[in-house]
Amino acid sequence: MTKKHYRLWTVVKDIIKERHELFEKEYLRDVYYMIGDLLGPLIGTKITKEDYDWYGTRQGYATLRDDVWPLMEQQHGFKRPHAWPLGLVFDNGLEKPLSKLLQGTDQIWDQARGFIFVEKRGEAVKLKELSEYGWTICAGPGYPERLMRKLLKEEGKERPVLVLHDWDEDGKGIYRALGFKTRRTKHLDLAMGDRVVDLGLSTEVVERLKLPTRPSPPKYKGKPRVEISGLAVLKARMGIENPTLAYTVATMLSKGLTISPTEVEKLEMMKRQMRWLLTEGLRDVVEKAVKKVIEKIEDQEKFEGTAVKGELETMKVIAPELLPQLVKTGLKQAEKTVFVSEDEIHEEALETFECEQLLEILKHKS
Repeated sequence: MTKKHYRLWTVVKDIIKERHELFEKEYLRDVYYMIGDLLGPLIGTKITKEDYDWYGTRQGYATLRDDVWPLMEQQHGFKRPHAWPLGLVFDNGLEKPLSKLLQGTDQIWDQARGFIFVEKRGEAVKLKELSEYGWTICAGPGYPERLMRKLLKEEGKERPVLVLHDWDEDGKGIYRALGFKTRRTKHLDLAMGDRVVDLGLSTEVVERLKLPTRPSPPKYKGKPRVEISGLAVLKARMGIENPTLAYTVATMLSKGLTISPTEVEKLEMMKRQMRWLLTEGLRDVVEKAVKKVIEKIEDQEKFEGTAVKGELETMKVIAPELLPQLVKTGLKQAEKTVFVSEDEIHEEALETFECEQLLEILKHKS
């Protein structure tokens, strides 16, 4: 916290002490505005107009989020409000908002082998296909939210978390935030230790692949950096269609990771597929039945105009009539079931994604 606005943050801390029970139920961005509203009447008595204006800047919000609240947590045990969940998740080929993961990791595909956290949303999109091969892709704008870290830390299966990040100070910080204790969250026990695997760009990778560097922001004194996007040069150099995906797969293979969903009991797998098969099989029949019903309705006037809802009686009599045919169809399909092992899926992934030239360059990277 800047010493110039020491009086401002003293007042903010007092406000938090008085209202922390209310604030902890809100989102952090909302609390930021609620505190700002309380600061207005204090201009000229407890704070200056300059203090108030500085609180309204991006740096003012960052100080509240990154310095003041962690300090209040550590000193007083106050729970910090949640930051609004940004970013996205690719899970079993489907795109979901990051808030889906924040509802609990039971929302994630149970056959997911692990998670890949990507520093940038745009790069995560390039890895979407991997989510069908057992690796759930999580993307956030920069540092992973602490609630997401908490959920991943407490996840029952303790699946590995791979981190794909830039070659710069922030990239290293993102990896450390997931794997190790940080100054701001050391009291929350969020570090996942050995579960976290570094897939990020490193000095060795940058040198081996001869990736172009760019200067870091002034706060890092312009030190050379390489974004994940810098891998795009490999498209022309090596003829790789999706360099980010190829690099990620090559790095995973160099670390001995399996690219496949985890296996489940064959009976459970058959039941899942059967439910999907029978449901899809009925879809076309249901659509045709609805059209026939509409054609045969005698009182057409009843269905003219508009309405908010239309309620029908539950027709449980349909199920017994359909049941014998569904069972007959299901038995025929069950006999034809073909199971695929994770080794076979892994081989399929290699045929689909592997770039031998890139793997050869990276295979000695530890």
